[in-house]
Amino acid sequence: MKVDQVRRSVIAGLLAAVLVVSGCSNGNDDASSSPSPSTGSSAVSAKDAKSHGIGDITVAGKSGKEPTVDFKAPLVAKDSSKIVHRGKGKPVKKGQLVSANMTMVSGNTGKTLQSNYGLKKSAQFPMDSKQISPALFKAVKGANIGSRILLLLNASAQQGQPQQTLVYVIDVTGAKTIPTRAKGTSVPPKKGLPKVKLAKDGKPSISVPKSKAPTKLTVQPLIKGKGKVVKAGDNLTVKYTGVLWKNGKEFDSSWGKSPSTYTVQNIGQARVIKGWNKGLVGQTVGSQVLLVVPPSMGYGKDDNNGIPGGSTLVFVVDILSADS
Repeated sequence: MKVDQVRRSVIAGLLAAVLVVSGCSNGNDDASSSPSPSTGSSAVSAKDAKSHGIGDITVAGKSGKEPTVDFKAPLVAKDSSKIVHRGKGKPVKKGQLVSANMTMVSGNTGKTLQSNYGLKKSAQFPMDSKQISPALFKAVKGANIGSRILLLLNASAQQGQPQQTLVYVIDVTGAKTIPTRAKGTSVPPKKGLPKVKLAKDGKPSISVPKSKAPTKLTVQPLIKGKGKVVKAGDNLTVKYTGVLWKNGKEFDSSWGKSPSTYTVQNIGQARVIKGWNKGLVGQTVGSQVLLVVPPSMGYGKDDNNGIPGGSTLVFVVDILSADS
């Protein structure tokens, strides 16, 4: 599996459910098409189903505190959203990285399925309709920071769970614009490492030497950023390019794709190769880092989607953001 495929858990926990809602698991981004009802025992039967609207839901509690959500279950409602409380911060823009506290409630039972209130970390998601549910994108875009949003979506919370209306309460706690490339002080690389040239937009091209590949992980900053130090557990936003040491062939790159940035959740223990988990911790935001990854910290001895088994991998990674 290529690195971008490994990393496509853009949002963990609560927001993973939103991604499933949008049909990202099968490549369908059309959230307006409601999936067919499940035959699971918890699914709402046609006899019991009653059509409701977003106005039939009461959300109580102060914004920023875990809300109380009240409605008559089972709830069957169309995908919709509204602002319960408008905040006083700046409006959320397309392309920003949003932080939010969220509660997800089952429309079938009225019970809370998940909530990240009380946790140390807010949920995070990019304002990009190709990475999140278009319904979530529409609900949050233009909302002021500090706003509380009520969002209804029709789907299952997780694969294998019954289809239902899911009720989300979203408190938008922050939003920031992510840089498009690494910026900082250039660092001369050690001799014998791959050479990197940057296009005008910052896209790297990598030339691999004909010498024998290193047997240990090599971490070489090419640009030293002035941002915070990346700590284990941080969520990163990055751009990257990867090539094979053996022949310099590019096997994956986020540059030129839409979206071109990706979120790596919980670096240090993220669902990425070991070379990333170890090599990116301790670097600074704004940095561009060259990683030479031996097979033991990459994909091992087995072939992986066009990457031959036993390959040494070379990555250039721009660290654009890190949030605790």
